[in-house]
Amino acid sequence: MEQFEELSLKRLAETLFKHIGTIIAVTLIAGILAFVYSETMVVPTYESSVSIYVNNEKAENSDKILSSDITASQMLVNTYVVIVKTDTVLNRVCARLVEEGITDYNAEDLRGKIIASSVDSTEIFEVSVRDTDPEHTFIIANIIAEVAPEVIKDFVEASSVKVVDYAVIGERVSPNIQKNMIFGLLIGLLLSCLFVVLREIFDMRIKDEETLEQWFKLPILGVVPDITSSQQVKRSGYYSYRRYSSSGDYSRKAGKENGGK
Repeated sequence: MEQFEELSLKRLAETLFKHIGTIIAVTLIAGILAFVYSETMVVPTYESSVSIYVNNEKAENSDKILSSDITASQMLVNTYVVIVKTDTVLNRVCARLVEEGITDYNAEDLRGKIIASSVDSTEIFEVSVRDTDPEHTFIIANIIAEVAPEVIKDFVEASSVKVVDYAVIGERVSPNIQKNMIFGLLIGLLLSCLFVVLREIFDMRIKDEETLEQWFKLPILGVVPDITSSQQVKRSGYYSYRRYSSSGDYSRKAGKENGGK
């Protein structure tokens, strides 16, 4: 059993090495196609972010900051994240966008473009905006940074909200061309290897005497030589006529072999 598995692995390795050119070609083509697709057919997405600090009013008016105040601020972050994505905030953002001459968005559209989350369980939460227009991303993010604190103070009175960092023009976040190329290369490599292996497995032709002996478990008593090989064709005698292009040349050759002049 171990010998059979060893022979199978050896045959598999030989098969892959035999078709190494095809495997490399298919892998490179897949990588190139992934690059072309990512560069020309996928619309790029950009992202801008603002950072907002949360504190409660008691901690702000006190000379000492207690751990309970920090805990309360961290708990408020989750509340603010929800408030930022409400229609109350987003409708105000849309109204401000109209003032800026941007009329392509509504509250539902903005909700799908906004990602809000706390930063490492601190009192700071981050609001990110993703869009296909890099200028719109930082405009929307900065408007949210201006509108959200006003709405938050109306709902949560015992708190303060301050903007830590305003957004800048959006950076490209997708598609990741390098990642897509690597993924394309891996897919091409796997598919080409799979095709070569399956082709070898389902190829039922007998190519040599070793395969015949392995399949039928019978000893090989003799092998008929390939008389059409180049070495056989070059031999003198009956098959020497293959070396001449016309019947006249064959006649002269045959005459010489029979002792004629």
